[in-house]
Amino acid sequence: MDEIAPLGADLLDRATLTLQRAFDADPMFTWLFPDARRRARALHGLNRVPLEYGYRYGRVLHTDDGRAVAVWIPPGHVVTPGGLVRSGLLRAAWGMGPGPFVRFMRANASVGHIHETCLPGPHWYLMIIGVDPELQGRGRGTALIRQGLAWADAEELPCYLETSSPDNLRLYERHGFEVVASVSLSGGPTGWAMRRAPGGSA
Repeated sequence: MDEIAPLGADLLDRATLTLQRAFDADPMFTWLFPDARRRARALHGLNRVPLEYGYRYGRVLHTDDGRAVAVWIPPGHVVTPGGLVRSGLLRAAWGMGPGPFVRFMRANASVGHIHETCLPGPHWYLMIIGVDPELQGRGRGTALIRQGLAWADAEELPCYLETSSPDNLRLYERHGFEVVASVSLSGGPTGWAMRRAPGGSA
């Protein structure tokens, strides 16, 4: 595994493809886009948004030439609709189509409310993390998670994330995260909100 480093602009396209591939089988996106080819196109545009957001307001980390990537949002930077628009959300919406986009935004609003309720104070937010399927299970995701946890622990702050993948719950629990709330999306999968206390096991 290569050293963890900030993602450079030259690797942005590769990182976007990584997230597209990593989330292709995610329950949220198979619900939104049952057709595999349409899902690939939509995910490519949609997953560019958190990368751009991370460039503006957070820290974007990678390893293996962008084939494993994570976006951490530090305390003091709340994810806002305006920030998402500036990061390309409307462009992504065009590629998704009106129906899936509305369902996606409703799902985001549901988990966003949980985020505000569960952690109103300063914290680190793991906005997104993905590893190319060819490299999954080899410690890349763990390394990217641990880097963010180290920042949070140095400041004695909690961490927060959301997931709609049951398989990922166990991964995050191994790093000290606990489920604090869940929401069943109308006609779709369950989403979980997870919190890690400062100094939790990693």
